[in-house]
Order: sequence, then structure tokens, then C-alpha cells
Amino acid sequence: MFILFVLNLKCIFFLTGAIHLHSCPAEPYIPIYMIVLGSVSLITLTLTYTKTIWVDGPVFLFASTCLGLLYLFNFCWFIAGSVWVYSVYPPNYSPDVSNFCFKPFYLFAFVITTLVWACAGLVFVCGGCFFLCTCCTAIRIGHGFLPARFRFYGATADSEYKPISGDV
Repeated sequence: MFILFVLNLKCIFFLTGAIHLHSCPAEPYIPIYMIVLGSVSLITLTLTYTKTIWVDGPVFLFASTCLGLLYLFNFCWFIAGSVWVYSVYPPNYSPDVSNFCFKPFYLFAFVITTLVWACAGLVFVCGGCFFLCTCCTAIRIGHGFLPARFRFYGATADSEYKPISGDV
């Protein structure tokens, strides 16, 4: 069910940009941004499923290489699209003016771009919290991870046995 939602959303990006190709003279790259974002995301989704079906061989290697390049391109394209979308905020929505943007189209691009940035921020904050919790836990119980000078693996705290030189 979720995959159908994501697939439809990527198709909506593409179709919205294609339908409103000349609806935003204030920033003519916004429709192109939406078209490319939707089409590259569809290709990425297709290659991801190709990679999961072919788990070995040249198809897997080709799909993995293409996915890496597409992820890099998608990231750079998203930054460029963010500059284009946010640079004209708030645009003039009146079609009587030469530099206008069709309001529903621009707001769709603006909301999608903002939601992606919010989700990325949430992932970084949650990842940072997870990293901090992991580090704090490792420090708190760190004496069990690293052997001290008079400790060795397999020894208990009340063990009287002292290892002989070379004893592992």
C-alpha cells in the first residue's frame, strides 16, 4: 500500500511539472525541477526493485552503480530545486503580471520541498540522538569492552588467576 502511495506521488511530481511547464515565469526552472524530480525518482524506484530481484551478477552491479549515481544526482538536483523554489517566495500569483506563478502549482512545489527538508532534519536529529545514546551506553559500560592491564577476556572480577605471559 505504501509503495503505491510513493509511486503515485512520484507520478504526480512528473505530471504536475509537465502540465504547468509555462505556469511560473517568475522561476521557469520550478516545473523542470518537478519533472526531473519525478522521473529520476521513478527510475530510482525501478532500479531499487531490480536490485532486490537480481541479488548477484552484472545486473546487480549495474543497478547498484546507477543507484549511487542517481542518489547523488537527486541530492544535488533537490538542492538546486530548493534554491529555485525558495528564491521566489512569495511569488506574485496574479496572471496579469509577467512574473507570476500559478498558485496551486507553486504551493505544491513549496510544500513538497519543505516536507522533504523537514523529514531530512528529523532523520538527522533522530540519528544524532541514537548516536549519542549509543556512545553514552558504550562509555557507561565501557570497562566491559576494553580489557584493562590486569584483566583478560574470560576472567571474572573475583578471579584469582593471573595470566602468564603469552597466555591468551
